[in-house]
Amino acid sequence: MRGVARRSALTVSGLVLGLSGLLTSTAAASEGWQLEQPLDSTANRIYFGVTATGANDAWTVGSAWTGSAEVPVAVHWDGTKWADTITAPVTGTRLSDVSASAPDNVWVAGDRTTEAGTRRPARLPRAAGPRAAASTSTVIQRWDGKAWTDVEHPKPPAGMDGFPVDIAAFSPSSVWLVSSDFDPKTGTSAYHLEHWTGKAWEPVEIPQVGARPLQPTRVSGTGDDDLWVSAAATTDGKETPFLLHWDGKSWRQVEVPVPSEYRTGWLVNHVVPDGRGSVYVVGRVNEWNPTGIPAFVTRWDGQKWAPLAASPFDEINAAALDGSGKLWTAGWVPGDAHILMAVWNGTEWRKDALPPEVAKTAEGSSILGFTGVPGTPGVLAAGLGSSGGLQSTWGVIASLGLR
Repeated sequence: MRGVARRSALTVSGLVLGLSGLLTSTAAASEGWQLEQPLDSTANRIYFGVTATGANDAWTVGSAWTGSAEVPVAVHWDGTKWADTITAPVTGTRLSDVSASAPDNVWVAGDRTTEAGTRRPARLPRAAGPRAAASTSTVIQRWDGKAWTDVEHPKPPAGMDGFPVDIAAFSPSSVWLVSSDFDPKTGTSAYHLEHWTGKAWEPVEIPQVGARPLQPTRVSGTGDDDLWVSAAATTDGKETPFLLHWDGKSWRQVEVPVPSEYRTGWLVNHVVPDGRGSVYVVGRVNEWNPTGIPAFVTRWDGQKWAPLAASPFDEINAAALDGSGKLWTAGWVPGDAHILMAVWNGTEWRKDALPPEVAKTAEGSSILGFTGVPGTPGVLAAGLGSSGGLQSTWGVIASLGLR
């Protein structure tokens, strides 16, 4: 199976190719998007993930480049300000995913390299910038309301690199993780679903599809009895996407309908729960580069599929519901190095853009994470602006509907 986990990160480098003005059809940022931090305070950062448990508790995580080393970043919103927190002391680390069930139960996933300070802050199979031969492993940390602690995770097999793909935290004793072991010699990955029980990470077997190995790609849910896992089965280089649901006792498996036949198949890169028992599934054709074929979004209500209108993007880089339940997505259109957003209003997609400060500062931009803010109609977006092929970066966190 091709690199589902790495594809969204690869777009970080792709976003800096070319530059043009925003589409005239794009809604103006005056409709409400605001930068949460001035860009001059986030230079040399990338924000990969974002989560919120309420209007007074939100997090964005990523990494910063000091000029000689890459260091993890975890920034907390307490209702009045964003402030850096001190992560567990692990060097050469970037934090790429974050999930929280409560203000005192926040989990982050990332990766660390044995050659600290030799790579630039972009999560790529072969990272941009100089990198010596090194092994990479998954790193997990937890915030208990007062401090970050490192949670041990098994190292990948010898000769393999370990990466996190997706994480979903429901309690201190229940966290779900999709991770991958990447073989740099063959360029192939093996994906795993794991469950933290409060004491250890336990592998979780998912139902298979005949003789075709079914590998997990994403995980999300509203709780341990309403868990969604996307997966893919590969035959002769062609991927078929599946959706699995865990109700706390057993798995149910359904094949995800795709818009058309494609020679290398389709894959799912986001699953967004829509209340208990229903979920949005977001996917694209199984190709590394933009194809011009729109990404697809479909909704499973537990009994049947309901496809949405074609996405305005050929790949959706991030997706989530806002606090009022509307689905937000982010991606690019041809000829524009700055990412756009699109919200589903029930009948069509309405495009929107980041605040204009991003385009004034950076040649390109990306949103790598969305989250709704419980108790509000709002949504947070996290990512970066960049120039010079990632030689210059600015962490971007923007909000809509919070104030």
